[in-house]
Amino acid sequence: MERDSEQHFSHSPHDDSATNPLYHPDMKAYNEEMAAEIAVPRHSIPYHPTRESNHLTNEAVRETRSAGRATGWAALILAVLSWIVWPVVLGATAIIVGFIAYRQGARGLGVWSITLGFIAAAAYLILVPLYYAIT
Repeated sequence: MERDSEQHFSHSPHDDSATNPLYHPDMKAYNEEMAAEIAVPRHSIPYHPTRESNHLTNEAVRETRSAGRATGWAALILAVLSWIVWPVVLGATAIIVGFIAYRQGARGLGVWSITLGFIAAAAYLILVPLYYAIT
């Protein structure tokens, strides 16, 4: 079967078309495979949950929340310590760890840690320069 737009190309003695397809005179001769980056997104495929997948999902949620509680308590301890020692360092750390706990599901502990850490760091950064300005 002949092509409609058949062309004859004269090749030089230094023709690289056999080793490098970029030098091939007819680039339409190559069929490329699509990559996964441009494939159909997974969320557009219908998903039908089963009892087992629901159980696994619930178990994963429980594990994440328990990890969030542990992270939340650690952040709260850092926030309380920031009121006593190193307010800027421990306060900033309490804010970051509190945010992580908040994202993991320990919302109350995360908010308290963020608030206490922020107050400790801000109070130190405002009150210490004010003290030295007055005295």
